Amino acid sequence: MLRELFFNFCLLISVHYVLRFTFRSWPTSRSGPAHVARLAAFAAATLLLLLFPAQPTPGIVLDARAVPVAFVTLQFGPLPGLLVALPALAYRIWLGGAGVYAAVPSLLAVIGVTALLRRRIPAVGPLFWPHWPSLILMFGANGLPLLLLPGGTELFLEAYPLLLITNVLGALIAWGILGERFHVLRLTSHWQAAALTDPLTGLSNRRQFDLDLTAMGPGDALLLVDVDHFKRVNDTFGHQVGDEVLQEVAQVLQREGRGRDRAYRYGGEEFAVILRDVKADGLRHVAERLRVAVATATGHTAAGSVTVSVGGVAWMAVSTTQLTQRADEALYSAKTGGRNQTCLWQPPPPARRA
Repeated sequence: MLRELFFNFCLLISVHYVLRFTFRSWPTSRSGPAHVARLAAFAAATLLLLLFPAQPTPGIVLDARAVPVAFVTLQFGPLPGLLVALPALAYRIWLGGAGVYAAVPSLLAVIGVTALLRRRIPAVGPLFWPHWPSLILMFGANGLPLLLLPGGTELFLEAYPLLLITNVLGALIAWGILGERFHVLRLTSHWQAAALTDPLTGLSNRRQFDLDLTAMGPGDALLLVDVDHFKRVNDTFGHQVGDEVLQEVAQVLQREGRGRDRAYRYGGEEFAVILRDVKADGLRHVAERLRVAVATATGHTAAGSVTVSVGGVAWMAVSTTQLTQRADEALYSAKTGGRNQTCLWQPPPPARRA
């Protein structure tokens, strides 16, 4: 029995090493096809562990199937945990034997206890191991129903300690593998956010803007927003006040934009906004609303109310460089036309024939 249980233990660690690759980003998705595929992978792992059990007596099988079930319950909740356990429960019932009357309530008890402990212990991570007493509670009920079987006391004393040690130690190692994966994904997400975020305003930076620009399509539009007389603000009130003005303008563009739009720190005192699914006749309305909102919101700054000039262009089938250039041309028209206004790019009139 020890040899088979050790093999099952090694199999548990191996499958969790593979399962770590089902987590590809942070935060972890909890819906959609990727989440369904992940739960299916954990269900397959649970079933695989049941296929290679230890058998102390005919009809009684011992394995670590409760570990992946408990992990899913801890990470995603009792209902996903139950869904992951269902294939193993169905297969165990199909196998039959006296042990089925202990196996089914044992796995359900693990799900129930883990669900109760979810709010009292932290999420699985690299430093989860100090919470090993909680694992004893999680897996303590796994195997207790053996006492209800004929000759259960002797069977319990023989099998239960080994099963509990296998589950607790296996969970510490297997969940440690997953926890390290979460830690790496967290750091990667943080570094990516830092690389694509402007530190002063908190908006996406030019690098993110260039990436999102390539994803524009029909119905989208681009706005370039420039703070009027910003050099005068810095020269008169100092760069700290200038930074406050930029932060306030950024907050306005982020707050006043529609949920599907995105604002960027384009460079210096210039911002960009990519509008998604905006009608051609509504582009000017959106741009004007942002322009007015900036003038209203910046009134409380030390520099007083500042204004912005806005240049806009609706998406068209040209290169991203041409699209940005046309928005910049519209912005230049707004600046040279007196500032504090919105100009939209218009194609030049066709040349007259002589």
